[in-house]
Amino acid sequence: MPEAGKKPLNTETIHSAADDMGKITSVFLHELRNPLSLIKGTLQYIELKHPEARSYKYWDQLFELMDDMENMIFEFSQFNFCSIKRSYINLHGLIISVRDNFMPRASRQHVELTLTEEAGCIKYFNLYYCDAPKIKQVLVNIIKNAFEAVPEGGFIRINLGLKKSSDARMLSITVSNNGPAIPQDQLEQIFEPYVTYKKGGTGIGLALAKRIIGLHEGSISVRSDSETTSFEILLPLL
Repeated sequence: MPEAGKKPLNTETIHSAADDMGKITSVFLHELRNPLSLIKGTLQYIELKHPEARSYKYWDQLFELMDDMENMIFEFSQFNFCSIKRSYINLHGLIISVRDNFMPRASRQHVELTLTEEAGCIKYFNLYYCDAPKIKQVLVNIIKNAFEAVPEGGFIRINLGLKKSSDARMLSITVSNNGPAIPQDQLEQIFEPYVTYKKGGTGIGLALAKRIIGLHEGSISVRSDSETTSFEILLPLL
């Protein structure tokens, strides 16, 4: 119940406020990029003129922090102005490519990274109408998170299949790992923007993944217990 004398906020007011916040964020991100570029350029110039600076204990860490800030700005920008541009692609090939790109990391971390396909589904993955870079971005984010969670000697399993949802057939992409279980209170907020339980996290990655999949008329969900944590992406057969 609204307090006496106060009118409840309607949907139009909420959307207007969100639009205003998006514009403010856009200006802020734009203005932040300029000094960040100058700082990074100055550091690179110092390194060029004074190569001995590379031996400074925290020199490499400075560049890592700059890269982290640039990634944060990119993620915030992507989240506030996310759109998709679809074309017919080989989604199966894209998923194989993403898996292959992570194989060196799997070898370094001694993690078993596998891709399995359920019978009869690949023909639907071979030609799919979607935004390839955006879908790749979602998969990379989820698999990267899995690598950060899984212990040495653990596994990350990617499974492709078909699933029936609300009388419609959907493509299913499931990424499972045997890292620690995600607590229930975190599961309930895991796709909310700016909510993160990871050191150095922005709280944007999974929120952006949900938005991208939503723009494809699909859904993304997570389940987690003591044995496995699984993220499942469902995409409609068009």
